[in-house]
Amino acid sequence: MSEKGGLLPENRNYAVPPLVYALVSNAMQIYGIVVLGWHFFPILYLWWWEELILSIFGFWALKRLRASLLRESTELEVNEGEKSAKTRFFLLAVYFVFIVVLAGFMFAPDGTAIQNVLTIFFRNQVFNLNLLFFVALQSWLFWRDYYHNPHYESAPLEQLRSTFDARSAVIHAGLLIGAFLSYLLPKFNLQTEHAFMFGFMAVKMLVELWQRKKV
Repeated sequence: MSEKGGLLPENRNYAVPPLVYALVSNAMQIYGIVVLGWHFFPILYLWWWEELILSIFGFWALKRLRASLLRESTELEVNEGEKSAKTRFFLLAVYFVFIVVLAGFMFAPDGTAIQNVLTIFFRNQVFNLNLLFFVALQSWLFWRDYYHNPHYESAPLEQLRSTFDARSAVIHAGLLIGAFLSYLLPKFNLQTEHAFMFGFMAVKMLVELWQRKKV
């Protein structure tokens, strides 16, 4: 992995798959908004699934690192790190209620509830393709970094143990920027029903590309 503690190794060619995913994934979501008429629910719901998958793989990574960590730290410190990682699942449970109940139904635009139900039950093909792409990428990264050619001494422990990371901040900053654009654009006669989601997507894309660049 990178000496800077990033998710990618020193070989910059290894950065290509995550970068391709960030570009293709966001392009698919913009396609969903512009062409398929998505509102905010599929985007927020996909973000939730991505966070859940990252949290699962992150916890598995800590389990994979456990024997190595015990040689350098006490069992108490190792257990505390794993406990901190588990806290992410509690936060995701809270986010799930917020996203599904509030974004999916209570505040959903008229006529979108049925589409939201179909998305929840994986009947949205573009959503499903995006999610499968993400699972495949994370599976490959986990195999590459923790099985194929592991460098446990360079594992990003702080990130793996973090309860709240940069991607977690996306939903908070994105919602604020989206709400600001929804208020601001009409002032300049730039009314669009997608103003909110364009603000959210801008924050999401910048964070994802920054995470690829910083390594």
